[in-house]
Amino acid sequence: MSARATQLKLEVQKVQELYRKMQADQKALQQQLKEFKTQAGSFSDVVEQILPSIVSVYVMDWDTELEISSGSGFFVSPDIIVTNYHVIEDIADEDYFYEEDEIEQVLVETNDGKLRLAEVVFTGNAEEDLALLLISDFTFDPETGEQVESPQEHPPLELSFDVKVGDPVIAVGNPLGQFAATLTQGIISAIREPDESEEGEEEDRVAEVRVLQTDAAINPGNSGGPLINMAGQVVGVNVWGLEDADSINLAIASVALDDFLAGFEETFEDDSQN
Repeated sequence: MSARATQLKLEVQKVQELYRKMQADQKALQQQLKEFKTQAGSFSDVVEQILPSIVSVYVMDWDTELEISSGSGFFVSPDIIVTNYHVIEDIADEDYFYEEDEIEQVLVETNDGKLRLAEVVFTGNAEEDLALLLISDFTFDPETGEQVESPQEHPPLELSFDVKVGDPVIAVGNPLGQFAATLTQGIISAIREPDESEEGEEEDRVAEVRVLQTDAAINPGNSGGPLINMAGQVVGVNVWGLEDADSINLAIASVALDDFLAGFEETFEDDSQN
Protein backbone atom coordinates (compact mmCIF):
# COMPACT_ATOMS: atom_id res chain seq x y z
CA MET A 1 0.00 0.00 0.00
CA SER A 2 1.25 3.47 -0.84
CA ALA A 3 -0.26 6.89 -0.31
CA ARG A 4 -1.77 8.38 -3.43
CA ALA A 5 -0.58 11.69 -4.84
CA THR A 6 -3.26 14.37 -4.60
CA GLN A 7 -3.61 17.94 -5.80
CA LEU A 8 -4.39 19.37 -2.37
CA LYS A 9 -2.80 22.75 -1.85
CA LEU A 10 -2.74 25.14 1.08
CA GLU A 11 -2.52 28.89 0.81
CA VAL A 12 1.08 30.06 1.22
CA GLN A 13 0.11 32.18 4.21
CA LYS A 14 -1.37 29.14 5.98
CA VAL A 15 1.69 26.97 5.30
CA GLN A 16 4.05 29.68 6.53
CA GLU A 17 1.92 30.14 9.64
CA LEU A 18 2.16 26.42 10.38
CA TYR A 19 5.92 26.34 9.84
CA ARG A 20 6.46 29.35 12.12
CA LYS A 21 4.48 27.58 14.80
CA MET A 22 6.52 24.41 14.29
CA GLN A 23 9.76 26.33 14.82
CA ALA A 24 8.44 27.92 18.00
CA ASP A 25 7.27 24.55 19.29
CA GLN A 26 10.66 22.98 18.53
CA LYS A 27 12.26 25.57 20.82
CA ALA A 28 9.67 24.85 23.50
CA LEU A 29 10.38 21.12 23.19
CA GLN A 30 14.13 21.59 23.57
CA GLN A 31 13.56 23.72 26.67
CA GLN A 32 11.32 21.09 28.22
CA LEU A 33 13.84 18.35 27.43
CA LYS A 34 16.51 20.41 29.18
CA GLU A 35 14.31 20.71 32.27
CA PHE A 36 13.29 17.06 31.99
CA LYS A 37 16.94 15.94 32.23
CA THR A 38 17.17 17.31 35.76
CA GLN A 39 14.01 15.44 36.78
CA ALA A 40 14.28 12.14 34.94
CA GLY A 41 18.02 11.60 34.49
CA SER A 42 18.79 8.85 31.96
CA PHE A 43 15.07 8.48 31.23
CA SER A 44 15.31 11.75 29.26
CA ASP A 45 17.81 10.08 26.89
CA VAL A 46 15.15 7.48 26.09
CA VAL A 47 12.69 10.27 25.24
CA GLU A 48 15.16 11.92 22.87
CA GLN A 49 15.67 8.60 21.09
CA ILE A 50 11.97 8.09 20.40
CA LEU A 51 11.03 11.65 19.41
CA PRO A 52 11.78 11.07 15.68
CA SER A 53 8.96 8.51 15.76
CA ILE A 54 6.35 10.89 17.23
CA VAL A 55 4.09 13.10 15.13
CA SER A 56 1.41 15.73 15.55
CA VAL A 57 -1.86 15.08 13.74
CA TYR A 58 -4.15 17.87 12.47
CA VAL A 59 -7.60 17.22 11.07
CA MET A 60 -8.39 20.04 8.64
CA ASP A 61 -11.41 21.47 6.90
CA TRP A 62 -9.78 21.69 3.47
CA ASP A 63 -12.30 24.24 2.20
CA THR A 64 -11.72 26.77 4.98
CA GLU A 65 -8.18 25.60 5.96
CA LEU A 66 -9.29 25.66 9.58
CA GLU A 67 -8.26 23.01 12.09
CA ILE A 68 -11.06 20.72 13.27
CA SER A 69 -9.12 18.72 15.84
CA SER A 70 -5.59 17.70 16.73
CA GLY A 71 -3.70 15.03 18.59
CA SER A 72 -0.63 12.86 18.51
CA GLY A 73 0.56 9.70 16.81
CA PHE A 74 3.61 7.49 16.39
CA PHE A 75 5.08 5.24 13.74
CA VAL A 76 4.52 1.49 14.05
CA SER A 77 6.17 0.89 10.65
CA PRO A 78 8.22 3.21 8.38
CA ASP A 79 5.04 4.64 6.81
CA ILE A 80 2.15 3.72 9.16
CA ILE A 81 1.11 5.93 12.09
CA VAL A 82 -1.19 4.95 14.92
CA THR A 83 -3.40 7.53 16.63
CA ASN A 84 -6.71 7.58 18.51
CA TYR A 85 -9.92 7.19 16.55
CA HIS A 86 -11.44 10.10 18.46
CA VAL A 87 -8.76 12.39 16.98
CA ILE A 88 -10.02 11.76 13.42
CA GLU A 89 -13.65 10.75 14.05
CA ASP A 90 -14.98 13.95 12.44
CA ILE A 91 -13.78 12.80 9.00
CA ALA A 92 -13.75 8.98 9.20
CA ASP A 93 -16.42 6.42 10.03
CA GLU A 94 -15.95 3.65 12.56
CA ASP A 95 -14.56 0.34 11.27
CA TYR A 96 -13.33 1.99 8.07
CA PHE A 97 -10.84 0.39 5.66
CA TYR A 98 -8.89 2.10 2.88
CA GLU A 99 -10.95 2.53 -0.30
CA GLU A 100 -9.66 3.59 -3.72
CA ASP A 101 -12.47 6.05 -4.36
CA GLU A 102 -12.67 7.53 -0.86
CA ILE A 103 -9.69 9.42 0.52
CA GLU A 104 -9.74 11.14 3.91
CA GLN A 105 -6.54 13.04 4.63
CA VAL A 106 -4.98 14.81 7.58
CA LEU A 107 -1.90 16.96 8.10
CA VAL A 108 1.01 15.42 9.97
CA GLU A 109 3.99 17.24 11.46
CA THR A 110 7.06 15.03 11.73
CA ASN A 111 9.86 15.62 14.20
CA ASP A 112 12.25 16.73 11.43
CA GLY A 113 10.18 19.86 10.94
CA LYS A 114 8.28 18.72 7.84
CA LEU A 115 4.58 19.05 7.12
CA ARG A 116 3.07 16.07 5.25
CA LEU A 117 -0.25 14.61 4.23
CA ALA A 118 -1.41 11.25 5.56
CA GLU A 119 -4.40 9.11 4.58
CA VAL A 120 -6.77 7.47 7.03
CA VAL A 121 -6.52 3.77 6.11
CA PHE A 122 -8.03 1.83 9.02
CA THR A 123 -10.17 2.66 12.02
CA GLY A 124 -11.64 0.78 14.93
CA ASN A 125 -14.82 1.62 16.76
CA ALA A 126 -15.29 4.07 19.61
CA GLU A 127 -14.46 1.34 22.14
CA GLU A 128 -11.16 0.42 20.51
CA ASP A 129 -10.39 4.12 19.88
CA LEU A 130 -7.53 3.38 17.46
CA ALA A 131 -6.85 4.43 13.88
CA LEU A 132 -4.05 4.02 11.34
CA LEU A 133 -2.68 6.66 8.97
CA LEU A 134 -0.51 6.12 5.88
CA ILE A 135 1.99 8.95 5.46
CA SER A 136 2.75 10.34 2.01
CA ASP A 137 6.09 11.01 0.30
CA PHE A 138 5.21 14.69 -0.16
CA THR A 139 5.92 17.74 2.00
CA PHE A 140 4.37 21.17 1.76
CA ASP A 141 6.71 23.83 0.36
CA PRO A 142 6.59 26.90 2.66
CA GLU A 143 7.32 29.16 -0.32
CA THR A 144 4.51 28.01 -2.61
CA GLY A 145 2.09 25.96 -0.48
CA GLU A 146 2.38 23.15 -3.03
CA GLN A 147 3.38 19.54 -2.36
CA VAL A 148 6.97 18.55 -3.13
CA GLU A 149 8.07 14.93 -3.41
CA SER A 150 10.36 14.08 -0.52
CA PRO A 151 10.38 10.34 0.28
CA GLN A 152 11.50 9.36 3.76
CA GLU A 153 11.26 6.33 6.01
CA HIS A 154 10.50 6.95 9.67
CA PRO A 155 11.75 4.85 12.61
CA PRO A 156 8.94 2.73 14.09
CA LEU A 157 8.58 2.19 17.83
CA GLU A 158 8.69 -1.27 19.36
CA LEU A 159 5.76 -2.58 21.37
CA SER A 160 6.16 -4.22 24.77
CA PHE A 161 3.53 -6.40 26.45
CA ASP A 162 5.54 -6.80 29.66
CA VAL A 163 3.92 -4.25 31.94
CA LYS A 164 3.00 -4.37 35.60
CA VAL A 165 1.75 -2.08 38.33
CA GLY A 166 4.54 0.18 39.61
CA ASP A 167 6.48 0.32 36.34
CA PRO A 168 7.80 3.83 35.56
CA VAL A 169 6.44 5.32 32.33
CA ILE A 170 6.40 8.54 30.33
CA ALA A 171 3.47 9.86 28.31
CA VAL A 172 4.73 11.56 25.17
CA GLY A 173 2.47 13.48 22.85
CA ASN A 174 2.12 16.18 20.24
CA PRO A 175 5.60 17.65 20.79
CA LEU A 176 5.14 20.07 17.88
CA GLY A 177 1.47 20.83 18.16
CA GLN A 178 -1.08 22.92 20.02
CA PHE A 179 -0.14 21.37 23.37
CA ALA A 180 3.58 21.71 22.68
CA ALA A 181 6.23 19.56 24.32
CA THR A 182 4.04 17.40 26.53
CA LEU A 183 6.29 14.98 28.41
CA THR A 184 4.96 13.67 31.71
CA GLN A 185 6.45 11.03 33.98
CA GLY A 186 4.63 8.62 36.29
CA ILE A 187 4.00 4.96 37.04
CA ILE A 188 1.48 2.30 36.05
CA SER A 189 -1.04 2.48 38.89
CA ALA A 190 -3.52 -0.16 37.67
CA ILE A 191 -4.19 -2.56 34.81
CA ARG A 192 -7.87 -2.85 33.90
CA GLU A 193 -9.10 -5.84 31.99
CA PRO A 194 -12.14 -5.40 29.70
CA ASP A 195 -14.58 -7.05 32.11
CA GLU A 196 -13.50 -4.84 35.03
CA SER A 197 -15.12 -1.61 33.78
CA GLU A 198 -18.52 -0.98 35.26
CA GLU A 199 -21.43 0.38 33.26
CA GLY A 200 -21.64 4.16 33.45
CA GLU A 201 -17.95 4.78 34.02
CA GLU A 202 -16.37 7.48 31.84
CA GLU A 203 -13.92 4.99 30.39
CA ASP A 204 -16.67 2.82 28.92
CA ARG A 205 -15.62 3.70 25.38
CA VAL A 206 -12.44 1.66 25.82
CA ALA A 207 -14.05 -0.94 28.06
CA GLU A 208 -13.70 -3.62 25.38
CA VAL A 209 -9.90 -3.55 25.48
CA ARG A 210 -7.21 -3.78 28.12
CA VAL A 211 -6.51 -0.36 29.65
CA LEU A 212 -3.54 0.93 31.64
CA GLN A 213 -4.12 3.47 34.39
CA THR A 214 -1.23 5.84 35.12
CA ASP A 215 -0.56 8.94 37.18
CA ALA A 216 1.46 10.40 34.28
CA ALA A 217 -0.71 13.34 33.18
CA ILE A 218 -2.46 12.83 29.84
CA ASN A 219 -4.04 15.92 28.29
CA PRO A 220 -5.83 16.30 24.93
CA GLY A 221 -2.52 16.91 23.18
CA ASN A 222 -1.24 13.51 24.29
CA SER A 223 -4.15 11.67 22.65
CA GLY A 224 -2.73 9.05 20.30
CA GLY A 225 0.84 9.40 21.55
CA PRO A 226 2.80 6.57 23.16
CA LEU A 227 3.10 5.63 26.80
CA ILE A 228 6.67 4.32 26.98
CA ASN A 229 8.71 2.27 29.44
CA MET A 230 12.33 2.72 30.52
CA ALA A 231 13.53 0.96 27.37
CA GLY A 232 11.66 3.34 25.05
CA GLN A 233 9.12 0.67 24.14
CA VAL A 234 5.40 1.37 23.78
CA VAL A 235 3.30 -0.15 26.56
CA GLY A 236 0.18 1.83 25.71
CA VAL A 237 -1.52 4.44 23.52
CA ASN A 238 -2.49 7.56 25.47
CA VAL A 239 -6.21 8.26 25.55
CA TRP A 240 -7.21 10.85 28.16
CA GLY A 241 -7.33 11.83 31.80
CA LEU A 242 -10.60 11.53 33.68
CA GLU A 243 -12.23 14.87 34.48
CA ASP A 244 -12.43 15.81 38.16
CA ALA A 245 -10.16 12.90 39.06
CA ASP A 246 -6.55 13.63 40.02
CA SER A 247 -3.84 11.26 38.75
CA ILE A 248 -6.26 8.98 36.87
CA ASN A 249 -5.11 8.82 33.26
CA LEU A 250 -5.74 6.04 30.77
CA ALA A 251 -3.89 4.38 27.90
CA ILE A 252 -4.93 1.53 25.63
CA ALA A 253 -2.57 -1.38 26.37
CA SER A 254 -0.09 -2.33 23.63
CA VAL A 255 -1.54 -5.85 23.48
CA ALA A 256 -4.80 -4.31 22.24
CA LEU A 257 -2.85 -2.26 19.69
CA ASP A 258 -1.09 -5.41 18.52
CA ASP A 259 -4.45 -7.11 17.95
CA PHE A 260 -5.62 -4.03 16.06
CA LEU A 261 -2.55 -4.10 13.79
CA ALA A 262 -3.09 -7.81 13.15
CA GLY A 263 -6.68 -7.03 12.14
CA PHE A 264 -5.44 -4.43 9.68
CA GLU A 265 -2.93 -6.85 8.13
CA GLU A 266 -5.57 -9.54 7.79
CA THR A 267 -8.05 -7.12 6.19
CA PHE A 268 -5.38 -5.81 3.82
CA GLU A 269 -4.36 -9.32 2.77
CA ASP A 270 -7.97 -10.35 2.18
CA ASP A 271 -8.56 -7.21 0.13
CA SER A 272 -5.45 -7.85 -1.97
CA GLN A 273 -6.62 -11.36 -2.82
CA ASN A 274 -10.05 -10.16 -4.00
